[in-house]
Amino acid sequence: MIRNEAGRVVDEDRRAQRGEYVVGWIKRGPSGVIGTNKKDASDTVARILEDAEARVLNFPAMSGPDRAAALYAERAPDAVTWTGWQAIDAAEKAAGEPHGRPRVRLIRVADLLTCARDTPND
Repeated sequence: MIRNEAGRVVDEDRRAQRGEYVVGWIKRGPSGVIGTNKKDASDTVARILEDAEARVLNFPAMSGPDRAAALYAERAPDAVTWTGWQAIDAAEKAAGEPHGRPRVRLIRVADLLTCARDTPND
């Protein structure tokens, strides 16, 4: 569990950590059912809305699609982009065509990544 008050993450002195929230089991521990999680989420969203109205939410240090893409590429370098997925799809279909099949799946991660990396990224 993460220390919190009504879904707002707090430090050891019970000070809210700006822009940090929790729901579900990480909020209250492993108990309850789907309905309990829904109520947790509603309560936490209410805190987020209060904080938005009070203008105490975090704002990203960087914004815009190019900056977001750069951050994503830095933090998830093996992620396959949309262009990479399209390359995998085309390669699988091309491999199936000579055999009268809709596609032949690439099943090894290394092969998938190689195929995805052989195209320009989005």
